[in-house]
Amino acid sequence: MIAIPGWKRKHRLIDQKSPSGPYFLAGEDLFLRVGNREIFIKHIFSVDKNRTRCGPVIMAPGICANANIFRMDDQGGHLSLEHNRSFANLLAAEGFDVYLYHPGYCDRVNNRYVSRNCPQSIYYQKRYRVKPEFSYGDIVNEEMPALIDFVCRHSRSKTLSWVGYSLGGMIAYSYLAKNPANPIKNLITIGSPMALNQIFFRFIPFINFTSRILGVEEDAVLGNLSQNMVPLTRTIRALPNWFVRFNLITPYLCNPLNIRNSTMRTLLGHIVEPMPKELQRFFSRFIQRGYSSQEKITAYLNQLRHLRKTRKNFLFFYATGDLIATPESVFLAREVISPYDPLNLVGVPSAGHVDLIVGKNACEKVWQPSAEWLLEKNKND
Repeated sequence: MIAIPGWKRKHRLIDQKSPSGPYFLAGEDLFLRVGNREIFIKHIFSVDKNRTRCGPVIMAPGICANANIFRMDDQGGHLSLEHNRSFANLLAAEGFDVYLYHPGYCDRVNNRYVSRNCPQSIYYQKRYRVKPEFSYGDIVNEEMPALIDFVCRHSRSKTLSWVGYSLGGMIAYSYLAKNPANPIKNLITIGSPMALNQIFFRFIPFINFTSRILGVEEDAVLGNLSQNMVPLTRTIRALPNWFVRFNLITPYLCNPLNIRNSTMRTLLGHIVEPMPKELQRFFSRFIQRGYSSQEKITAYLNQLRHLRKTRKNFLFFYATGDLIATPESVFLAREVISPYDPLNLVGVPSAGHVDLIVGKNACEKVWQPSAEWLLEKNKND
């Protein structure tokens, strides 16, 4: 790799600095082999010996995103460990061992970070490619069981908590239905519906186009010099503020008034991931045919209802203006899984799907309540 003085040091994704007060947060790169591929997991934790340990938490991102979405702060920055103003940092500062799960479709984070900076990975100095047939079943049936077992062993804990945003919660529903006796003790889902809105189907061609653009970015010759030299990232930085937030697509994804320009730029430049073709087809079929037409739907719902008899804890967040994971679909998830707890459903006003997790009010309405809820459940165990 060619070194450009001052460039890599400023823009690279590596956590460089020693843990500093008052939270003393540190990051660790972990890699899990699943079959012939590898999953990248970022472990964030506090090294403060005086801080009470609160157990492991897995954080799973949504569709077309990597887990660095949980490392975005309230000003649109990301990846810093010097504060508690991101969702992941907030939990780590409270004493949780946070494991950020980058699903197997995370092309960008593997090519931008892992292949360039992680010699312990099998993809070091290699081009990471997502297999074309990668789909929902690979996540639920292969990656999740291996991930949960790995985190329990690494943290030396028999139970763990799961925080899932959008798809990250949907895969938890599917996993729990198949594996009711599993280590997940507390489940928080954020904008995770039982079925996606029909409108999402209209965005799949746009996602396909974006995926191809992102593929060009990662294959670019200059991509090996610095992620900031590739055409797409440079273009995103050059876009006018009004276009970043106020365009024809944004209102379907978020409330433009509830998200910062800097947040949108970070999402487009660093968080958005290509969607594998098979995963695209899965969601196309899922949406076109309707949730009730899915194979073995009755058995699936009955399996989810059986979770009511377990001692697991559930918390559901929804956005009042979400056009992708509509409130009604989140209500259905709660009604099927855990309808008797009057306090386990939280609505976030003035928010859409994306700003539910990284909007201006996300820290107050989602991150902090989630941390408080997990601390309470941890105390009661």
